[in-house]
Amino acid sequence: MRLSHPTAPYQGIPPQDVFFAASDRFVQMGLGFVIPTMNVEMYPDRPLEIYIYIDAQPSARDLLLGALLGRAEQMRARFPGVPGRIYTELASSDWEMLNFYSRNGFMNADAQEEYLMPVPVAPAQTPMGCQLASVPLSSPQEQLGFLQRLNAFRMTPITHDFLTLQMQQPYFMALGFYRAGQPISEMLMTGVTPDSAALVSLYTRSEHRRKGIARALILSAAGLLRERETRQIVTQIYSRSQAQIGLVRAFGGSRRRIVTILPSIDIA
Repeated sequence: MRLSHPTAPYQGIPPQDVFFAASDRFVQMGLGFVIPTMNVEMYPDRPLEIYIYIDAQPSARDLLLGALLGRAEQMRARFPGVPGRIYTELASSDWEMLNFYSRNGFMNADAQEEYLMPVPVAPAQTPMGCQLASVPLSSPQEQLGFLQRLNAFRMTPITHDFLTLQMQQPYFMALGFYRAGQPISEMLMTGVTPDSAALVSLYTRSEHRRKGIARALILSAAGLLRERETRQIVTQIYSRSQAQIGLVRAFGGSRRRIVTILPSIDIA
């Protein structure tokens, strides 16, 4: 079995972070890559997130995993003393790969879960000194700025193509609280039918958390949803984020299904 790097970036990933596996007869057996991110906003206790991906024949998986973990160790060395994790993301039904990662020391300590919650009926109150407004999205620059702010608080980024598509949906909504023109908290919701709205993303800047601002923004959006006769909200959250779980359950949300599982290894 042989490993090699591509000669150019692969899907935007630097060549040194991508590995191809081939047999001794140069038959391609699969590939793997690693992507590091520093996610201070979402997981301040473990901000260094190193994502690995493997798509290979069973005979090549161990070799690729070893190469990716070695590359992850090099990445980790750039941030001495910063805690984090090495993780991947798998469909909840992919038992073969779940067993593979479990056999290699990965723990199933996080998952992306889908929750349903009724549209709240409590009255909304705008936080003191804030203004409720639609997110300005009239220009590409404003759209990219909105995405940049949302993605700073996410595990997986929202693309501009996705935002453009959702802006065409009949029940699209982007709201935020602003103070002196600066965003404090923003949300993205969408939907094709009035029955159910999808809460795609919601964030509150770290210095304004634990003040009920996210709750107030959801209640503000709920008032608009009730006018559209929307009955429920569907959203996806991470089981590792107690703040996300607590917020959704405070509104009567219940878990409907596990979307993906994120096997991981913690790094100190």
